[in-house]
Amino acid sequence: MIAKLLKNKTSVEFYKFIAVGIWSTIINYGVFYILLEFLNVNYLIASAAGFISGVYAGYGFNRKWTFKAKQEKKYTGIIKYYAVYIVSLILSLLFLKVVVVIVGIDPKIANILAIGLTTCTNFVGIKKFVFKR
Repeated sequence: MIAKLLKNKTSVEFYKFIAVGIWSTIINYGVFYILLEFLNVNYLIASAAGFISGVYAGYGFNRKWTFKAKQEKKYTGIIKYYAVYIVSLILSLLFLKVVVVIVGIDPKIANILAIGLTTCTNFVGIKKFVFKR
């Protein structure tokens, strides 16, 4: 069963997406944490800055390694990529605001939950909209 999953193209892409996502998440959370804890930036602004940093870090890897996408017309791929992530960022910030203000979870924990929430939606958006073949 595992061998079959590893041969499935979508499964392989998903595992690669997760690997790139781990790297991007380290950058995302690192920027968020530094801004929040050391520079006293509002948690929503810190989260947005971290998110954007992580997205920027992951684009090249996802295009070349995860989805093996060919170069599209100048800027087309990157515009689509960022469009997917802008929608994701909005959802993430809304979720973060609700979880912090209404549920009362610490922003450092809530941000991790928001990152987890957007991982699957990002994969589907990137695969179906940006790097589709």
